[in-house]
Amino acid sequence: MQRVKTVFFFMIVILFSTNFSVAQTGNAGATGLAFLKLGVGARAGGMGGAFSAISDDATATFWNPAGLTYSRAQVAFTHTEWLQDITNEFLAITFPAFRGTLGLSFYTNSVGGIERRLNPSEEPIGTVEANDVALGLSYATSISSSLKAGLTVKYLYEKIFIESAAGYAFDFGLILQPFSNPLQLAVVAQNFGSMDKLRAESINLPKTVRLGVSYLFALDGIGGKVLLAADGVKVIETDFRGSFGAELQFKSQLAVRVGYQTGLSRQAFGGGLGLKMNRYHLDYGFIPFDSNFGDTHRFSFALDL
Repeated sequence: MQRVKTVFFFMIVILFSTNFSVAQTGNAGATGLAFLKLGVGARAGGMGGAFSAISDDATATFWNPAGLTYSRAQVAFTHTEWLQDITNEFLAITFPAFRGTLGLSFYTNSVGGIERRLNPSEEPIGTVEANDVALGLSYATSISSSLKAGLTVKYLYEKIFIESAAGYAFDFGLILQPFSNPLQLAVVAQNFGSMDKLRAESINLPKTVRLGVSYLFALDGIGGKVLLAADGVKVIETDFRGSFGAELQFKSQLAVRVGYQTGLSRQAFGGGLGLKMNRYHLDYGFIPFDSNFGDTHRFSFALDL
């Protein structure tokens, strides 16, 4: 019971601190390469992005590289349909190496149908595309039985019409199990690096800090489990928000998920489903948007090697 109280204490702290920060700071500032803030994986999407403490598959290369210590050799793919012709593709492979786990990841964002004009006018002369790419190399290892650490090095590339820029960034993460396996705490620093200028304009990376907590409850009566997770997310130049998720697992084969995010004016509740069949993982995440912006659908497939 004391551990359950600890989990809810962390979740309440995250909720109140994120709401207070939003009230104080708003969304001042701006960054480039916004796709690095969107997240990957249908499971994470269905849980509101509360994933830093429970990353245990190939998507940990994005959320928290320390989570790769829990991942088997695996290949994973995610496709996301965002708003207004914005699509994301994510591909990652992980495998044991050097007394730890290595991960390779490819993350791309495409925005089509951007109208091009030479002069202020009602009719565009055509359309152009914008593309972003992040290539990552990750490594994770166990420092002790209760502490995991991971690092990701990323090459970044952005192109808008004929203009382009390149750069690099680092992610670093820790996962701590202070009492036992059901309780996990996490801290992650993401996107600390530098980018070239894009047509003489400086690009500020969305440097991010995440604090996470999770707890896994057993449901002996139905042979299932309930996983609760929460993240406090601070994007250095912009906003601070909270992410909360719950996952109901049935005999490690079927999962039902729900998530909630604070500090976002366009999205709040989400949900999803997961199905595991032997070595195959199929996941779907649904993220509704307010103000008639449409809805977001995220699909993931993973194969244990």
